[in-house]
Amino acid sequence: MKVILVEDIKKLGKTGDVIDVKDGQARNHLIPNNLAIEANKKNLNALNTRNQSIQRNDLQNKQSALEVSDKLEKELVIFKVKENSGKLFGSITTLSIHEKLAKLGYKIDKRNIELKKPINTLGDFKVRIKLYNEVFCNVSIEVKPI
Repeated sequence: MKVILVEDIKKLGKTGDVIDVKDGQARNHLIPNNLAIEANKKNLNALNTRNQSIQRNDLQNKQSALEVSDKLEKELVIFKVKENSGKLFGSITTLSIHEKLAKLGYKIDKRNIELKKPINTLGDFKVRIKLYNEVFCNVSIEVKPI
């Protein structure tokens, strides 16, 4: 029997996969537990429509991420900090970079800022930011003394 998975199931497949399972497994386990639905014409058409909608949204989100990437590449984020002979009092972390970018009008999750270790010296740095699935950009950060 062909079914469409509604949830990810180990060893069977992911959500939206059309798979062939034994009749008993489908009737006694998958369909009653709302893990799958029968793969008839109506459900297959609904699945195709849903997949096309997801692809369109994905393309739009990727385009907007590329536009934001172009803007961020040109941006220079400046931190003015207290220092003692080149060493900072404290450090610049992903949270402080996130807050600075939020002030500039960018909505970026702090978990998507790839900083190997906190910045604790003066100078210029490049920080990589993940904007979308396969869209990354490098932001220039300049740390200056007060």
